[in-house]
Formats: sequence, structure tokens, C-alpha cells
Amino acid sequence: MISPISSVRTLSALHQLHRNQNFLFETMKRLATGRRINSGKDDPAGLISSERLAAEIRALEAESRAYQRLNANANITEGHASQLSGMYQDLRTLVLAGANQAGMSDAEIAANQMQIDNVVAGIGRFTQDATTSLGGLNLPDGGNGEVEALFSRAYAAAASVRSGGADDLSSGNFDAAITALEGAIGNIATSRGMVGTYQKAVLEPQLRSNQIAIENLSESHSRIVDTDYAVETSLLAQAQILVRAGVLNLKIANQQAATVLDLLS
Repeated sequence: MISPISSVRTLSALHQLHRNQNFLFETMKRLATGRRINSGKDDPAGLISSERLAAEIRALEAESRAYQRLNANANITEGHASQLSGMYQDLRTLVLAGANQAGMSDAEIAANQMQIDNVVAGIGRFTQDATTSLGGLNLPDGGNGEVEALFSRAYAAAASVRSGGADDLSSGNFDAAITALEGAIGNIATSRGMVGTYQKAVLEPQLRSNQIAIENLSESHSRIVDTDYAVETSLLAQAQILVRAGVLNLKIANQQAATVLDLLS
């Protein structure tokens, strides 16, 4: 009757050792991966919640990238419009200088007109670039078309003062030319204001809102799936002690079984 009892004790000690070794393995895995949930069996409900949160985070990140692209395109349009604003100011200055051409030779007047023509050509290129960049925006209430119309009207004013235009230097229509260019400067300023308002009132607030939401959801996701290193380190120490105790318990059980066999021999 002694040998079966010793065998049961050995099996019990071995079973407990296996349980403690599994406990140690799971604890070490959580520490190694940095995740509390490594498979569905670790926490089924927690896994479902974490996957839902992860999907929401990915959706917000994709949306934020789209808004960032829009904001970058708006910056490009603003850059073109800013350059146009400076060029229209230069053009107005050249026309004002041409209006005061008393005592100037024909060659000097022609030189001024050539400068004006060069500036108008540059305005044409930047107007085309600015109009093209609008394709990457989505201004509300048909804003894209309105901004494009502002660019077009402004360029029409510039075109009127180039050689052969209705208001070139040889026409003597200086008041009309200045008025048209001041209107063009105003049109460009209005277009910049519309793009800037879109950035300030729509894009940037949405980006900030998404970032806050991502941070909050990421924190919630982390609380569910990530390892609490303070807790797991404590559990690791506990598991190591239990495994050592299990090994010692198994050794004692085996020694007792050996002693029984010696008595029966």
C-alpha cells in the first residue's frame, strides 16, 4: 500500500510542476512580447474590444493622412498665390513708373514695356500653376471654381498692360491700368483668404480632432493589450519561486518512492 501512495504523490508533484512551468512560460511570453493578449484564449472579450479599437485607430489615421495631403496641397496653392501677389505689386509699380514718362526717350519707354511683358509672362505661368494646384483641394460651396475665377480675372488685368494690350504704355490708359491691377491684387488677396480660411476652419481643426481621438483610443487599446511590466515582473518572480519549489517537491516525492522500494527489497 505504500508504493501506490508514493506514486500518487510523485504524479501530483509532477502535475503541479507542469502547471507552474506553464505559468512561468506565459509570464515570460507577456514580458517578451510586451503584450498582455497574445492570443484569443488570453482574454477573448479583451481581444474583441482591442480589435475594434485598432480598426477605429486605423480609420482615423487614414483620414488624417487624407487631410494632411489636402493641407499640403493648400500650402502649394497659397505659395503660388503669394508669389502672384508680389508679381502684381511689381507690375503695378512698373505701370506707375511708365505713367511718369515725361522726358523719357522712346527706348526707355520700350524698355519699361519689355519689363512689364516679362512680368506678365511670369504671372501667366504662376496663374497656370496655381489653377492646377486647385485640383488637389476641395473647397466648400464651390470654392475651387470661385478661386479659379479670381485667378482668371486677375490675369486678364495683367494681360491688358502687356504689349498690344488695351492698357499698355503706348495707350496712355494709365488710370484704367492702375485700377485694373489694383483689382487684380484684391482678387489674389481674396483667393488667398479663401484657401487660408479652408485650412484654418476645416483642415487644421479636423487634424487636431483626429489626433486627440487617436491618442485617446491608443491609450484605451494599450490598457487592454499591453503588458503591465510592474505586475508581470512580480508574477515572474512568483512563478520562478513556484517552479523551484515544484522541482524540490518532485525530488522529495521521488526520494520517498525510492525509500519505499528499498524497504520492499
